[in-house]
Amino acid sequence: MAARHGHFAEAAAAEGLEVGERSHWYNSRPAHEAAAWAAANGKDEEFRKGVFRAYFVEDRNIGSADVLGEIATGVGLDPADLRAALEQGRYREQIEQEYEEARQIGVTAVPTFVANRYAIVGAHPYESFVKLMETVGEEPRARAD
Repeated sequence: MAARHGHFAEAAAAEGLEVGERSHWYNSRPAHEAAAWAAANGKDEEFRKGVFRAYFVEDRNIGSADVLGEIATGVGLDPADLRAALEQGRYREQIEQEYEEARQIGVTAVPTFVANRYAIVGAHPYESFVKLMETVGEEPRARAD
């Protein structure tokens, strides 16, 4: 865990991203379901950023409905509706289909970035993405800092 965190922390720092110390790996399936719920409610980007911060900076359990509810509240969404969506499994089938599609195309870890038939797996510096775009014949876009 320490070695993986060290590489990730170095890559994040190089890109100016904040990360905290990791003490646990948490089940992210509820967070994926919650993100689908947030997307249906027009707040997916804000919600995903909150999940990222909770997991990678604050080492919080993103498998917890309580933690996800706090994130929902923080972006102006109804935590009671989120909890109901999770308990009822409203987005469970959608997420399972997304997982299955990922498995079928060979995604075995997150993050995985796919362009054409090439992939980058894990945390990488910006230059790796430039090379990926060049490999598939696309002009890299300007870096957004």
